[in-house]
Amino acid sequence: MEAHDPLFQIRKQLHLIGQPLYALLLVNDQTKKRNTCQLSADWSKDLEIIRVHVESLIALNFRILSPINEASGFHSSINILLAFKPIITTKTNKHLNHHRSLLGKALWWGLKDQLLKLNGTVTRIKAVIQDAEEQVQKQKQNNQIEDWLKKLREAVYDAEDLLDDFSTQVLRKQLMHGKRTSREVRLFFSRSNQLVYGLRMGHNIKALRERLDDIQIDSIKFKFVPGKERASSTPFREQTTSSERDVIIGREGDEVALKTFLMNSNYEDNDFVISIVGIGGLGKTALAQHIYNDEQVKVHFGLKIWLSVSGCLDVRNILKGVIGRDSDDMLESLKNKLAEKIKKKYLLVLDDVWDGEDGDDGEKWDSLKGLLPRDVVGSKIVVTTRSHVIAKFTSTIEPHVLKGLSELDSWDLFRRKAFRQDQESGHVDEKIRKEIVKRCCGVPLVIKAIARLMSLKDRAQWLPFIVNDLPDRIRNDNIIQTFKLSYDALPSFMKHCFAYCSLFPKGHEIDVKSLIRLWIAQGFVSFSKLDGGSLEIDGLGIFENLLWRSFFHDVKKDGLGNIKSYKMHDFMHDLATRVSGLESTIVEHEGKTTSSGVTRHVSCDMKLDLSQQTSIHLPFAKHLRTLVLLQGGKWGVGAWESICRDFRCLRVLVLSHLGIKEVSPLIEKLKHLKYLDLSNNWMRVLPNSIIDLVNLQVLKLNGCKYLMELPRGINKLINLRHLDDDSCESLEYMRRGIGKLTSLQTLSCFVVAKTRSPKSEKIGGLDELSRLNELRGSLKIRVKGYERDSCISEFEGAKLEDKEYLQTLTIKWDIDLNSDIDLYDKMLQSLQPNSSLQQLGIEGYGGMRFPSWLSHLSNLVKIHLVSCTRLEHIPPLDGIPFLEELLISSMGNSEYIYSEGVGEKEVSKFFPSLKKLIIWNCPRLKGWWKKSRGEMKDNNDESTVEEELTMLYFPCLSSLTIYNCPNLTSMPLFPTLHEGLLLLRTSSMPLQHTMKMKPPVSSSSSSSSFICPLSNLKGLTISSIDDMESLPEVGLQNLSSLQKLLIDECPRLKSLPLHDQGMPSLHTLIISGCRELKSLSESKSQTMIPHLPSLQELIIIGLSEELNRGWGKESEKVWPNIKHIPNIIINRFYIQKKGRYVEGEGLRWESM
Repeated sequence: MEAHDPLFQIRKQLHLIGQPLYALLLVNDQTKKRNTCQLSADWSKDLEIIRVHVESLIALNFRILSPINEASGFHSSINILLAFKPIITTKTNKHLNHHRSLLGKALWWGLKDQLLKLNGTVTRIKAVIQDAEEQVQKQKQNNQIEDWLKKLREAVYDAEDLLDDFSTQVLRKQLMHGKRTSREVRLFFSRSNQLVYGLRMGHNIKALRERLDDIQIDSIKFKFVPGKERASSTPFREQTTSSERDVIIGREGDEVALKTFLMNSNYEDNDFVISIVGIGGLGKTALAQHIYNDEQVKVHFGLKIWLSVSGCLDVRNILKGVIGRDSDDMLESLKNKLAEKIKKKYLLVLDDVWDGEDGDDGEKWDSLKGLLPRDVVGSKIVVTTRSHVIAKFTSTIEPHVLKGLSELDSWDLFRRKAFRQDQESGHVDEKIRKEIVKRCCGVPLVIKAIARLMSLKDRAQWLPFIVNDLPDRIRNDNIIQTFKLSYDALPSFMKHCFAYCSLFPKGHEIDVKSLIRLWIAQGFVSFSKLDGGSLEIDGLGIFENLLWRSFFHDVKKDGLGNIKSYKMHDFMHDLATRVSGLESTIVEHEGKTTSSGVTRHVSCDMKLDLSQQTSIHLPFAKHLRTLVLLQGGKWGVGAWESICRDFRCLRVLVLSHLGIKEVSPLIEKLKHLKYLDLSNNWMRVLPNSIIDLVNLQVLKLNGCKYLMELPRGINKLINLRHLDDDSCESLEYMRRGIGKLTSLQTLSCFVVAKTRSPKSEKIGGLDELSRLNELRGSLKIRVKGYERDSCISEFEGAKLEDKEYLQTLTIKWDIDLNSDIDLYDKMLQSLQPNSSLQQLGIEGYGGMRFPSWLSHLSNLVKIHLVSCTRLEHIPPLDGIPFLEELLISSMGNSEYIYSEGVGEKEVSKFFPSLKKLIIWNCPRLKGWWKKSRGEMKDNNDESTVEEELTMLYFPCLSSLTIYNCPNLTSMPLFPTLHEGLLLLRTSSMPLQHTMKMKPPVSSSSSSSSFICPLSNLKGLTISSIDDMESLPEVGLQNLSSLQKLLIDECPRLKSLPLHDQGMPSLHTLIISGCRELKSLSESKSQTMIPHLPSLQELIIIGLSEELNRGWGKESEKVWPNIKHIPNIIINRFYIQKKGRYVEGEGLRWESM
């Protein structure tokens, strides 16, 4: 009956319009065959009108060929365009694989001819672009070529926007809701009508091709030489004496270390190479020259050779440099001549060695080492380099890392260069001194350059010049050019990654994960060529490469060894700003923006009040690709409308800490967006239109504490790889279908809903995790509730054991003391993670036992067990080989950590890697092991005490914290503590036993390796300990490394037997609230306190009457022992401050 329905015929025709274009050839034939359909005259007329319009559009715009040829042509054009783009923008073929999936889709709009015409223009320009870039670099100033490259760069940016627009249109079409027929109807009648879109796209491609044609014609007048990319070659410079016999300042320690290596014959024969590594300008070459020309070194070596490599390793060139320039190029011949020349003990310096782009520097170095004579004992090689990679594989011992000069040495060098010998430098204002030293950052090259500039100015001009003019002068000086040598040697894609870092202000601590994702969003990182690789892994490789090449510094790592953050040296930031030009800019002051029509990336380093703004005025908004608001501020509806209307090319949008309460539905207009940061805002929901951002890769929602749910249809964000929803405390559930996002690598938190009804259709269970096997980093599972009948199957369905890339797993239950204990046990048992897991946290667990798999996670580094209130014991963890941190907190039902006795355990196998132990708020905890009946003895029994003093101990524990465990009297000892010991509201017995610990008597070897207990401890805090009357005198004598001692609120403490000249490292001593304490000295002949030679701060508050008075100069016995202490505070009043005696009680100390 449908065949006779006129409406069905219309739908059928519209359906055909939405098919690949070659199918439209069949429209006429199929329609003619259906002329038997009984249509009214009006319906037939309408149908004919639609058919005529379709055929007209086909005739005007489409050239229909066979599908194979059509796809092939499109593939070729895309290949050429994308191969061309990286040379201009230093990007890679990131889109190639993605656009290959769109080959058939090109038939929708018939773009083949336009793309093929683009082909020829691109090919011609590509052939000469390398020569153009080289000419700009050689000629330094060639405005015409630079303008030509600028035009070309702009055209390629527009080409990328065009391609992204095309792919976005296809993705949105694929993801439209509804059945296929109705979907095509909506497409035809939508504003983005597919045929109209095809016409517009064809017009845009044609306009772009014409622009590139004009650019290609302009290139003819420059007479560029077509050719492939050429490897740069750097001539060698031989040098045997320093060009400037300069005084080496602040390098005495470096000089001693290097000379010791060169002249010490005790090194193994294989240890004959040392590398000096550091950023440009630190003086690596100067230091090497200084040692090279040292008289002792001259006498020690029979032959010295200096080669200024100033480039990558080239075996032939280096050998010819050693032998002579007129040597032939045959390696065998060079090797023979080398053996003839080098017959004495030699010193070879290879100065300024760089990374090569081909990645085979290690092989080249091995080849060079194999050719150098090794039969001359004592010969040495010194390599100077900016690259930690080069340093690592060339050096046969630990590379010598050259650091910046100290403040004193920096000022000394500046003083020598800025003042003539007859000038006085001592009266320079301290503020000016500090500002100069701060600007120099310890870099000798910079110090000398600034000194040269300052020497030409009057002293009165120094401070304003330093603050206002110096940064620009440095950028224009040869200083930045020196650093730029490192930049010039980078591969093109790394240059773009480095330049992008200029968006962060100086001194900013940059999050590495976020930076890599920003690079990816901008297309600076290519697809991995390795199976199983990822863009994030490649991005991390780029970061590490830049780090090894000394572009970054001050790296911080998390507890698992992952790089967490870094900073940029100020001069490296200046370099990034310079090479990025006007493409990137930081807005630091309102109304002051250095930008132009070519600006693509903007960050704002100031708080903004956009609550009353109707628009954001940026003249370059329509081309902007990055907008980052670093300091937060206030937000308004007008700001949303402005961004969604004017910033249509954005790839990155960071709007954190702005108090945003509502996200505009217009956000769908930002169709190129790949990185969206809405973290730490106040919205409760997100608009469903956000799912139209089909290119989105990163969505940051962390810290949105009011957010209740994720947008409906989030599974349509098929490119999403990172969803950060950490600390979204109000989030009630996860959307059903989120498990379809199989590319997800980050899912910070999965919330198991408290209840399923009445929202069960949109709520996803934990089994949504089943297919998300690319998850890595951290995953937190927050169990707000569960369905008693189905939760176990859902939990098992999560298949956590398949998540091999996860590093950290945290499982948290909202505590429900009325829940089924057995159900808890089954839930946790079903959540067994992969054995590669490194950190595990379990919180709010309501079961009485842990599953056996906990002890078998052999790669665990950290374990946190929190608020497991029913738990009585934990399974044995002491055999986990890599466990470094253990937190046991709020175990209100636990009396012993382990259920069994001590047994026969070896110290070396007992927590062999544990460095940090925290036992927190376990008020019923009595001991580590539950003793059997036969082991129970009276605590005062001498045999029991003797057993305690020789019992098992942690072999490498560095930090121990025990809080609110008043009954904890027995545990493994901790003699190796290094970082700190904090005892608060607990028993003093474990500390007493550790201090009295004796060496084992089982074997002589173990006795010889025994160290005095707590001899490496740096910090000791004892607070609110009720059972401590004194500390062992012998134990206090062992605290030779202690730097800070704090004892607070120990009501029974009566004596603290400190030794005269004891605790040689102690610089802070604080004792308060110990009203029974009468003396701080072990000697009865001395009153109150012995002489502690390194003490810098002494604070005494609320002690006995004897210790509350008699601290002033009038006390002949006490004052000689304390007068060297700069700061002395007695009962909150200074006796001495900064080394000056304070009369009376007028100066009160305010505690920090």
